[in-house]
Amino acid sequence: MGFWNSELWKPGSDGPSLQHSLKALIKMVHYLYSKFILEKIYHIKIPINQHYFEPDYSDLYNIFSIVMKRKPKISLEVGSGYSTYIISEALKILRKKDGISRELYCLEQKEKYLKVVKNYQNLGSSNFIKFIKISLKTNNYLGKKVSMCSNFPNSEINFFYEDRTDHKDTSIAGDALLIEEKMPEDYAICIDGMIDTVGFYKNNLKRKYKISGRGFHGVNFIPSH
Repeated sequence: MGFWNSELWKPGSDGPSLQHSLKALIKMVHYLYSKFILEKIYHIKIPINQHYFEPDYSDLYNIFSIVMKRKPKISLEVGSGYSTYIISEALKILRKKDGISRELYCLEQKEKYLKVVKNYQNLGSSNFIKFIKISLKTNNYLGKKVSMCSNFPNSEINFFYEDRTDHKDTSIAGDALLIEEKMPEDYAICIDGMIDTVGFYKNNLKRKYKISGRGFHGVNFIPSH
């Protein structure tokens, strides 16, 4: 909610332009709508954790919607947090509806945050979440230095969510791109922030995707075939 004070123009102040103010207002409305749907329709509350930033409901509802609509058998996220909880809640709802067991891989760089996410809402006791400690390594790919995760699971991933800290030597992540050709046809990707990675993927992913989301939430790459 911090963007309300920082971006929205106030009458009589030397604030942003009207166009910028309207954009901030629309973003606020989307945020509140997302929070309303999660809390009032699906009865999902996001308990605040002191180790995390304030939850961005637009991002969380976007992730939740992708999982609910696409029903991925295997989801994977790089970078843990509220996203881990919201994906797990979506998977529980789907399990109640269709009885199908699904999996979530949670990859985290720091041991501290791996412990934090396991303790958050008792996620560590979930039998469908696999927590993996990773480190980042770099490689040259298509003329760019990209970072990749160690200990990456050898599985057919249906939904890849990336929201991790960049490697100190490069701001481009490469995992979702490098594994693309081995993934199933319904392989979908969401990148939260990570502008350089988004640009690299737009230019180099081989399959056809519908790209959406910049402005309200992370950028989605949804198969368009």
